[in-house]
Amino acid sequence: MKAYKTEELRALSPEELTRREESLRESLFKMRMKLAVGQMSKVADVIATKRNLARVLTEMHRRAGE
Repeated sequence: MKAYKTEELRALSPEELTRREESLRESLFKMRMKLAVGQMSKVADVIATKRNLARVLTEMHRRAGE
């Protein structure tokens, strides 16, 4: 999974950030389920998704503080 750049996230609208957050949360849930049943072998994808979610949430909180 490609890491989101800060510049990319700052250019997005609040609605698009919310959509990305929802999408990442859903992806993370599915990945955790696959890991639990042994269908997924790349733990690095889970870590990358968690980091991207953190980046999106950080940008959302930054905007809320302005």
